[in-house]
Formats: sequence, structure tokens, C-alpha cells
Amino acid sequence: MQVLADDPEREAVSLQYQWYVDDLPLAGQTNPLLPAELLRRGQMVSVEIVPVDSTQKGKPFRSSAIAVGNTPPQVTSVTLAPLTAQPGERVEALAEASDPDHDRTDLTYRWFRNTTTVKEGTESYLDTTGFVPRDQIAVEVTPYDPQESGGSLRSIPLILGNRVPKIVSVPPASTTGSQYEYRVNAVDPDGDRITYQLESAPPGMMINEQSGHLAWPIPSNQTGTFHVKVLAKDEQGAAAFQEFDLTLATPSSQSAVGVKS
Repeated sequence: MQVLADDPEREAVSLQYQWYVDDLPLAGQTNPLLPAELLRRGQMVSVEIVPVDSTQKGKPFRSSAIAVGNTPPQVTSVTLAPLTAQPGERVEALAEASDPDHDRTDLTYRWFRNTTTVKEGTESYLDTTGFVPRDQIAVEVTPYDPQESGGSLRSIPLILGNRVPKIVSVPPASTTGSQYEYRVNAVDPDGDRITYQLESAPPGMMINEQSGHLAWPIPSNQTGTFHVKVLAKDEQGAAAFQEFDLTLATPSSQSAVGVKS
């Protein structure tokens, strides 16, 4: 609104304001601007302006009332949960929205895998089955009230993490020969190449890094219990482990294995 005021004595003129909603004065609203959050769609708004010079007030001027139109809702925040996720897990969008008119606000979700839209609709979650590590997941949320939709807001991308391999083989329970052998076998849910190594083992025990074949030529005079810990690592550095104890009762006699984990 543009306001023009004139004083016959050429004195400086200031203006006093009082806002009205549905013909009732709004307490404390005496500034040139009326905050939109105080209004609702359909209300009638007007303002009364009084010119004031150094000595007196002029005649009040009341503007014509205008109807408050619809103000679209807005999304104030969007985050993804959990903060860390692996392929196959469900990712959920946590969105906050508000409507200045206090209308009911609904949300639609547009899900992205890297730069490709993979899902659209009103569901606030995404199933990442079939995705792979390093995929970037993001969601764009759009609010709408019964009248119109508001602006969209996109989340910060969530990068799917690497899944840990799993050792699926079981070490032989015993051996009667002079050499202990065990083929360690691990699988990786992401299809990564797996390498094997010994973290703890008796002297002379070896494992093939690529095949997982473990061999130990048992010394003829060897007795006692020996702890073995095998690691299976994928290309991203994630590792699974398996531990077991190998007990030699008497020289060259049958050995027994106890698997810890």
C-alpha cells in the first residue's frame, strides 16, 4: 500500500497504523507491515492510518478491506533415516512442513537413486533391495494443501555403505593325518572379491590368500591347543572372522577342533 500525506503548515508528518481483521482491531499490530502468520484464508483485512505532525493528529483514513487468499504450505526440513544404511535396507524420509493458513498439509515423495527417479508417490520410505554400495539416495518432498502445492525441498544424499562378507564354511572337527587342511569359504552379498588371511595361527600354518585353502603340516612332536583366527576381507576393507581352537592330544594322534565363532 502506498500512503500520501500532506500538512498545510508544511510540517513533517508521521503516520500511525492500526490493522483490522474482520473489522476488529488486532492488538499490538501498529506497524506498516502485518505479519502473514497472523492471518487465515478468507479473513477480511484493512488498516486505519492517522497522520500526525508535531502538535496534532489528522483525520483517520480507513482502507478498503481485502480478502486474504491462500498461502501455499512449505517443507521446512527433510532428512533420511537411518543415517547410515546398506543395500537392502529400508530408508525413510523424515519431513517437517507447515501451512500459514493452518490447512491440512499432505506430502508427496520423489525418490532418487543417483540421478534417476526410482519411485514417486505418498510413501515416505524406499526399499533399497537390488541397490549396490556407493549408490546415492535422495528424496524430494512436495507439500500441498486443499488449494495448491508448495515448493519442493530435497534431502542431502545418503550414500549406501558396504556390506560385510560372511564365512559359511566350518572347520573339520578332527584330523588323523600329519597335516591339517581346511578350505575357508566366504560369500559377499555385494559380489566383491574376497581375500583371506590368518590373524592368529600356530607356526607353520598357511592360507592361500585367493582360494582360502588353509594347511598346517603338524610337527611330529607337537602337542597342546592352538588358537586360529581367519579373516575374510572384501575389496572395500570390510572383514568377517572365524576363530577355532585346534587341540593335539599326543604326538601324531588325532586332533580335535572347537569352533568359537
